[in-house]
Amino acid sequence: MNLRQLEAFRAVMLSGSVTQAAVSLHISQPAVSKLLADLEHQVGFKLFLRSKGVALTVTPEADIFFHEVERSFAGIAVLKRAAADIRNTSTGTLRIAALPALAVSFLPAVIAKFRERHPGVSIQLQTRSSSTVRQWMANQQFDVGLATPSRELAGITMSPFLKCAGACVLPPGHRLSNNEAIKPVDLRGEPFISLALEDRTRHRIDRVFEDAGVDRDMVIETQYAMTICALVLQGLGCSILNPVTAADYVSHGLVVRPFKPDVAFDYMLFTPRLRPVSRAAEAFIAILEEYRDVFLATGRVPLA
Repeated sequence: MNLRQLEAFRAVMLSGSVTQAAVSLHISQPAVSKLLADLEHQVGFKLFLRSKGVALTVTPEADIFFHEVERSFAGIAVLKRAAADIRNTSTGTLRIAALPALAVSFLPAVIAKFRERHPGVSIQLQTRSSSTVRQWMANQQFDVGLATPSRELAGITMSPFLKCAGACVLPPGHRLSNNEAIKPVDLRGEPFISLALEDRTRHRIDRVFEDAGVDRDMVIETQYAMTICALVLQGLGCSILNPVTAADYVSHGLVVRPFKPDVAFDYMLFTPRLRPVSRAAEAFIAILEEYRDVFLATGRVPLA
């Protein structure tokens, strides 16, 4: 038996007539009669008793069979709704892994906009170091990853996401607050709060000061940019940070100034290579890129 035969049977049972069933299915009456005859042959029992000039008589067997057919059609309706939800990205789970620099300062606004557009999709966000994010992505554990660049890893598709020049962050009222831009020589002898040694950008920053022949007073080293912002706000020193995180703390009084020469902060977008990117992940990446472009143009992360 096939679905078209079952549709014809169901239409006759619901309408009480072959003629009405034909109208509802947009086929001819003889076509409906043939589908019913074929179905009876397949199931091995009579579904209707036919008498000339008399309406079809439903057999008891047809009543029992109709109950099961209705259950099947209810299941098909559920499948159609599920397919529509998947097609419209209105269901499912999106798993995101990101380093803190973007997870804390950038992703919340992106996730808010995604949830506004796709409220049926649940979000799992894990914040870890870049090395952990890359390993999770290589293991195919997440749909989208954001981390610093690395060598090519099996199982990962890696593409440039965001490259921005580092900014100098200063405590409120600092003597350099009115400078248009900060140069290495301006920070000679200043208490300096540095990124940890395992951060690749730390080495680029160190090289800039070495090339300029400037010694800093390295008072604190720490792993996360948001921790540095909090320490700078306490007046413990200044630093060079990614402007995405720094922008989040301006409202708290943090002074952010361009730093010259440019020190690049690079972030990459990772997707799993060994399975297709889901429609939800594609929609999320589109919003990521939309918000990134706004940030690059304005220096601010837009509100959702």
